[in-house]
Amino acid sequence: MADRVLFVDLENIQKIDLAKVPGDVRVMIFYGMTQKKLPEELVVQAQPLGTRLTWIKMSGQGSNALDFHIAYYLGQEHTRNDRSECVILSGDTGFDPLIRHLLSLGRNCSRAISVASAFPKPDRVAESEAFSRLVMLLKKEKDRPVRPTGLSNKVKSWFPHLTSEKWQGLEQRLVKESIVVRVPGKSLTYNL
Repeated sequence: MADRVLFVDLENIQKIDLAKVPGDVRVMIFYGMTQKKLPEELVVQAQPLGTRLTWIKMSGQGSNALDFHIAYYLGQEHTRNDRSECVILSGDTGFDPLIRHLLSLGRNCSRAISVASAFPKPDRVAESEAFSRLVMLLKKEKDRPVRPTGLSNKVKSWFPHLTSEKWQGLEQRLVKESIVVRVPGKSLTYNL
């Protein structure tokens, strides 16, 4: 079973509505050692999360220190459970190359700038229709992409109206359902 974890970059995003965190999501809030006070509203909102919440205070300072801590705990989570759905709550685009790398390894990871966009309520019908269409298009495709970036570009070209989160979701579902098999260092294979 997949776990869901929200990694909060409190140095980057201070306005957080923890009431919108789904009941099955664990939350890790990372904050700097120079941050002497936590926002009272955040602390009050955090109380109902109980054991699902972990506060992680940095033990040192430095450029991107908090980002490296998040990357470490993210790696720990994916080592513990390679099916975990991890979302980094941050406006810092520096996380994006790491996220792309994790996606290429078949891990489920994304970045969001709000709790509402971190775990949106899926539109099941539209997602199901898009996925069915994607599988049909891949079946018809003579030259299927052999690299993850090629597959991403193909999905984006076929579904230009979708957000990047939706594109990634479609790609992740292809892997999850073993329609696409990603072997690190080798070409993609298809079970169609």
